[in-house]
Amino acid sequence: MTNMDDKEEKEETQVENEETHGVTGDQTQIPNGTAMEPATHEDSKETDHIKDADDDKINKEQLDINANEGPSIEKGHEKVDAGDEKRVQQENINIQEEGQGDQDSKQQGDQQQTSEGDTKNREQLENEKNIKNVEETNKDASAIINVEIKEKPKQSAEEVKHIDNDTKKSHHKVHRSKPTPVEKDSSFVKEVKREAKRVEDRLNPNRSHPSKPKKVKKGIFVSYSPDAGFLERKFVVETVRQLKENNLAEDIWFDKDEKNTDNPCWFSQRMEAVEKCRAAVLILSDSYFMCPVSVYEGKALLERQMVDASSVKVDLVLFSSLEETEIPRQYNHLLRTMVDLTAGIHAKKSLAEKTSVVIGSLMEDLEKYAVINSPPVPYTPPEHDFNGEYKKKKICQWSVGDLQEWLFKLGIKEFYRQSLAEGMVDGFLLMSVTDQDMIHHLGIESRVVRKKIMQQILLTLDKEHKQPDNWHLRARTQKSKSNSVYLVYDPADVRLAQNLKADLLKKGLQVIHHQKLGQSKEEFLQLNGPSIATATYVLVILTDSATNSPFVFHEVLFSDWLGKKIVTAMFHNIWHSLRPALKAVLGECPSVDFETKLYGESMDVLEHYIKPLRSVPGVVLEQAYLNKMADGLKPLGILANSTSPTEYTSDEAEPRVFISYQWDMQSKVEDIKRLLEANSFLCWADISPTMTQRGHSSMSTRSGHSHVDSSETLQSQIQRNMKAAAVVLCCITPKYMQSDNCVKDLTLAETLHKPIVPVMLRFCPWPPEGAPSQVRKIFVRLPSPPIDLSNEKLFKQNIHVVVERIRKVIVVPK
Repeated sequence: MTNMDDKEEKEETQVENEETHGVTGDQTQIPNGTAMEPATHEDSKETDHIKDADDDKINKEQLDINANEGPSIEKGHEKVDAGDEKRVQQENINIQEEGQGDQDSKQQGDQQQTSEGDTKNREQLENEKNIKNVEETNKDASAIINVEIKEKPKQSAEEVKHIDNDTKKSHHKVHRSKPTPVEKDSSFVKEVKREAKRVEDRLNPNRSHPSKPKKVKKGIFVSYSPDAGFLERKFVVETVRQLKENNLAEDIWFDKDEKNTDNPCWFSQRMEAVEKCRAAVLILSDSYFMCPVSVYEGKALLERQMVDASSVKVDLVLFSSLEETEIPRQYNHLLRTMVDLTAGIHAKKSLAEKTSVVIGSLMEDLEKYAVINSPPVPYTPPEHDFNGEYKKKKICQWSVGDLQEWLFKLGIKEFYRQSLAEGMVDGFLLMSVTDQDMIHHLGIESRVVRKKIMQQILLTLDKEHKQPDNWHLRARTQKSKSNSVYLVYDPADVRLAQNLKADLLKKGLQVIHHQKLGQSKEEFLQLNGPSIATATYVLVILTDSATNSPFVFHEVLFSDWLGKKIVTAMFHNIWHSLRPALKAVLGECPSVDFETKLYGESMDVLEHYIKPLRSVPGVVLEQAYLNKMADGLKPLGILANSTSPTEYTSDEAEPRVFISYQWDMQSKVEDIKRLLEANSFLCWADISPTMTQRGHSSMSTRSGHSHVDSSETLQSQIQRNMKAAAVVLCCITPKYMQSDNCVKDLTLAETLHKPIVPVMLRFCPWPPEGAPSQVRKIFVRLPSPPIDLSNEKLFKQNIHVVVERIRKVIVVPK
């Protein structure tokens, strides 16, 4: 018994040393740093039996540890939490204390020591392997993926056997072979990691797939006429295709590629793109200046340039000769850089060659406004396998392959189908094909084939017209009710709208307005569009709330697309704060002044426009009444600007700039006027906002316009405003020197002792030669020569000099 007790004490001391100092001697090293005791000759079968009996207890304890004390994992690394190490050390200390405190029962203490020692070793092995195979989700720190290894640890324990040093007694001992170290990246570990990664990806899809950066909105707008013929449309499509092939695929806004040509918000979306673009390419033709949509786009772009010349770059491309129309004078400042395909050697070139000319001329400029510069999308040839997909689309959305399948179903021979395929004709181009186009541009000479194709196009369009989502097409052909008015207003002006509605109802008019706002602009128009279609007139209430109202914007544009008669009720002059698109649409619409006129008189004017009287008793009274009604109804652009001079001259102490000029430079004078007003210098100039009503450059004198009040002549208005002005800005051109305007304005300025600031809008020698002697003397006495603004570069360079000189004249006391 003594030898046995000494041996047991020696084994206990060895166990304690191993726990304190690590593994030495013949100890077997387990992967992950866990040490295992070597077997001794005195190990008994009873000890091995106890170990096997405790396996179930150890597994249960391990499951409790995984469930309740899951290891803490650092993101992206496999590190053991310091708390787990302290816990293991504390358990080791407890084991030692329990072994020392139980000396009276040696056999029971040996069994407990052996069992707890194995429990410690297996627990460390379990924890180390578990930690390597667990991933933590980054959203919920408490949600830890516990990978429970049940079979593998048990198998490892069976394989780890103590080596018996005494081979003579091996027949009654359990021989344990030295374990093979487990590789870090074994197949089992890799499988567990992959499974954990898949679970984490399902819980956290954004972690492994970071969100892509938000794309910049398309900033290059392509403006063309929706009523353009086949050849012009094909030129537009080919030009856009080549621009996209030059790394502008994500920067071009083209309605065909946006797939919105069949949308009721199509017009609104085009105008919104016009307002947001940084550059625009205008494909000019007779059709462009005859289609309201393209005309509005051009006006909105020019309006943006007038407010801020650097806000948008406009490039013109003249595709065909203008026989029925002419380029408006607003575009004069852009003609110098226009690409003219109708003159010189370009006129005889093919469509593909003309496209190349345009790309070569514009590409360098457009690249400056590209922000994405994405590579071109590879072209995918149309599929030859017909699958009936074209039946699910509208004609305008058909691809080349869809059109080929449609022609095949019609029984068109392959020869003719191939002709359309070579011309890359899709649904967008098919909508503009005529009989003559098929003969001259597509080579379809068979009259029977042409007739069959045209008939089937009409039948297909008629079927589409009856589809529920094409309510806007049916609304365009719906017959309107007589004496019916649709009120357009912002919801903030509901009280004003209700009062106006009550007064219109008293006059025997039918009044309707929007009932629901919906969740989107498409739903808003779908709810209220049919009501707009039933009205004959659309009355737009203009107040401060209407300036940026999306409801007013979409209803006005949809009403104009339906072809309704639009009239505005101007309760506040918000012309200068209106969106460019609304200025383009409403600028020439008749307007009634509710701001400066009596409400009753304005209501009479509005009633006369909507429901004119059949007759007025008395010839003299009838003519006077008609004149009064006509004077009360003016285009919004003219009405809004005609009130500006009155507002400006009402305060005599406020500084003003009187602009003297000749009609041939109206566009540049408007630019100067806007820039000065942006610098808080209120200006007056005899400018009419509508270009078509302005005088020609050949006119030597100014004449009265519709914005001049009948009680005051133009000359008296000029005298009154120049008298109130602090400085006279003289815009010099060769024609100005020879005009009556020059003599009258400068003579009046000298009489009133007004300081004169000269600017040169077109080059002429200085002092001016050929000018009247009176004018020449005035110019010679000026303290400084004129500021040169004769070209675009000098204009941008010297306009601030003009502002500073005017500021000095106004601020310095006389």
